[in-house]
Amino acid sequence: MSIRIGIVDDNQVNRITVREKLERFPEVELVLEAKNGEDFLEQLKETVLKPQLILMDLEMPVMDGIQTIAICAPAHPDLKFIVLTVFEDNEKIFEAIKAGAHGYLLKDEKAVNIIEAINQVVEYDGMPMSPVIARKAMEMLKRSSGFAPEEAAPTADPLLSDREMDILKELATGKSYKAIGEKLFISPFTVRKHVSNIYNKLHVDSRVQVINVAQKNKWV
Repeated sequence: MSIRIGIVDDNQVNRITVREKLERFPEVELVLEAKNGEDFLEQLKETVLKPQLILMDLEMPVMDGIQTIAICAPAHPDLKFIVLTVFEDNEKIFEAIKAGAHGYLLKDEKAVNIIEAINQVVEYDGMPMSPVIARKAMEMLKRSSGFAPEEAAPTADPLLSDREMDILKELATGKSYKAIGEKLFISPFTVRKHVSNIYNKLHVDSRVQVINVAQKNKWV
């Protein structure tokens, strides 16, 4: 069964571009398009076939992406949000994650990477980020131990296998599951299974928290 998604972006060309990127993938079904946060919230009330995940722009008139996520996330806890934007400044990353975003990608990501990110969020409750965003998140974590939205306590003994440690180090660089699999000569599905084990062992539920724990314990 395909994952139902929505696109929220004030720029029609951007919406068309994202739609065309994803329409050849049977893994997803586009069920909603909106031009700003207010339009999205109104459509969400009316639509029968609810989206499972929203690709959300940040800078929009009437109601921007961060405001929209902050309003919608508590009311619809099963609905996931991936920020899809041109902005990569630290403040917007922090605000988006604090508002409830489950991932943060740049708009120039390849279609296959966006699809993989959608699967990570919906199927594995992951928190995918473009590599440049992951690096910035690591920099912020180094400067502020209180950055992570739900800070996980460090542990002296991670109980991770050598393979899991290898994958953790690659996760911290922002690589996609596909890229990690190619580097370690394993399938993306195997990477997902290892990541799920890492999350369980470290008692975390997002890539940001994994990076936080890894940094505190000097694993990366």
